[in-house]
Amino acid sequence: MTILSFCEWLQALPWASGIKASSWKFPVLESVHSLAISVMIWPAALVDLRLLGLAMRRRTVSAVTQQFLPWVWVGFTVMVLSGVPLFAAEAVKCYKSPFFPVKLALIATAGVNALVFHKTVGSNMVSWDEAAHTPWRARFAGACSLAVWIGVIAMGRGLAYA
Repeated sequence: MTILSFCEWLQALPWASGIKASSWKFPVLESVHSLAISVMIWPAALVDLRLLGLAMRRRTVSAVTQQFLPWVWVGFTVMVLSGVPLFAAEAVKCYKSPFFPVKLALIATAGVNALVFHKTVGSNMVSWDEAAHTPWRARFAGACSLAVWIGVIAMGRGLAYA
């Protein structure tokens, strides 16, 4: 089975084609997906800007992280849960779009960036938490995160209008 034939099969499933054929299901899912991105991106951006030393400098990185990471996870979870049926409803379109694989690659990059941050410099946050400047690797992770999530949003918009 090729990737295209899998996409054709997925898109033809009754629940997936029902989403696409409905006058309200696809727009509601797309709205939920967009709102979930907002719920995820703003707290993530605040954490990233704190890592860069550009926002909330009077608060420790760990305090900012503790406050905002739960929102990031809620937004990300809803984003995935709404994105999967959106993909299924338009799997062939996504397969043919140059934006979709880039979006997926950027999401994977964001995940790797977060994992590397939390397993390396972030795991020792207490030692540099109140320092005047965050370590360069923390600033680099924050900058990468901002850039990658902006790219994810741009690719999603490109996919929607392609």
